[in-house]
Amino acid sequence: MPPPSVPIAIVGFGSIARSHLSALRDLPVVRPGSVLPVVSTIVTERPAAVRDEAEALGVRRVVETLEEALTDHELQLVDVASRNDRHAAQAREVLDANRALYLEKPIGRTRQEAESLATHALDVDLPSQPGLVLRYEPAIVEARALIREGAIGEVRHGRMGSFHGSYLDPARPTSWRLRAASAGGGAMLDLGVHLIDALRFLLGDARLVAASARTVVPSRPGADGADEPVDVDDWSWGELEVGNGAHVTVEASRIFLGAEGVPFELYGTAGSLVGDLGTGRVALQRFDGREAVYREAARRDPYVRGVEALRPPARLSLGSFVDLHAAALHHVLLRVAGDDPAPGLAPTLADAAAAESVAHEIVETGRQGEPMVAAAGSVASPQSPHG
Repeated sequence: MPPPSVPIAIVGFGSIARSHLSALRDLPVVRPGSVLPVVSTIVTERPAAVRDEAEALGVRRVVETLEEALTDHELQLVDVASRNDRHAAQAREVLDANRALYLEKPIGRTRQEAESLATHALDVDLPSQPGLVLRYEPAIVEARALIREGAIGEVRHGRMGSFHGSYLDPARPTSWRLRAASAGGGAMLDLGVHLIDALRFLLGDARLVAASARTVVPSRPGADGADEPVDVDDWSWGELEVGNGAHVTVEASRIFLGAEGVPFELYGTAGSLVGDLGTGRVALQRFDGREAVYREAARRDPYVRGVEALRPPARLSLGSFVDLHAAALHHVLLRVAGDDPAPGLAPTLADAAAAESVAHEIVETGRQGEPMVAAAGSVASPQSPHG
């Protein structure tokens, strides 16, 4: 019996959309027999410039508007990978057309935009999944399983970071990503939101305790060569209280020079977990030396096994970045086809809204330039019955 096929439209044709397309095209090769993604449509503002390339990739339709794409009654899933300022409106259009949704982060430029969309999604009985891909990182699901097995006891403190050098050069021209009106935010909303979601996935709701944020390069060359102001953060840091009172810091930088990576460390009453999300490995150390017992228990965890089945196998890796997107897209495709191998693993739009709210709070508070007193209570978010 052939695997089920899912017709897909991709909105956007920039670098992230191309990463998604690469993952979708390779999925039948790296996971044969699972589900067959059929990218039938690309939505782009530059249809004439994109059409020849799309046709060479086997995509039969290139249209200028999402409305036109949605006239295809066979279309089941829409992958929104456009500019940030279009995400919320386009996602709402997809949901209103009764199609499944995969949505790149951020799901909104502001707290209000994200929370409104997350609430709207509760009324649609189809999968809607944001691109918070760190849930498909082996080190994260293994760390979660180990914590639940009691491998490091009660978590007390830790730190997570995402370090990139994409905007280190002050001569790099400005772009929509450096304007709050179009991007919604800078380093923390772009990179740190993944860390915040991973932390909530590991330990529970988060409350901000302290923060700092900076725009290190305040202006950059515009299209005409004249300097234009930058109003998003280049670097941000926040201390969060999570779960049962553990304090964990999250740091995001787009001006980092050195070995780029996504390291994390969690310390508890019985041991520690130290890993790098770029390698997929996490080191467990216990005071009593019984690491092997807990590792064996963690391997039986349904999320650990689910991520292993959703990702490309190691010998067919597409690279760490595309592997994450491939696993997340594989999961939403299976959910659309009616098969969820790991219920509860996929992030919801409510999860995205909660993580983005924390990201905004870190930057807004951090820009005040002095220690802050955060409002009591965890970040509230709507709960989805559909997942």
